[in-house]
Amino acid sequence: MATILVIDDDKVVRSLVSRYLTEAGHGTVEAQNGREGLEAIRVHRPDLILCDVMMPELDGYQVLETLLRTHELDLTEFLNQAE
Repeated sequence: MATILVIDDDKVVRSLVSRYLTEAGHGTVEAQNGREGLEAIRVHRPDLILCDVMMPELDGYQVLETLLRTHELDLTEFLNQAE
């Protein structure tokens, strides 16, 4: 199955999403902010990234901008859902 990176500053949300994905048979990697997320991407090369938009340090948009600028990234979908 896929390796999925979950980037979210909310520990509860991050843990619940990771648990659900693990129970579905996927490998997961967690990061609590955008900076950690970028490092996890470099180290783990995930198949899918689930990233919160509103986070301290680097928000989700800044993570996306950095990935597009510095990595080979096959971006197939970018979703944003407002509250």
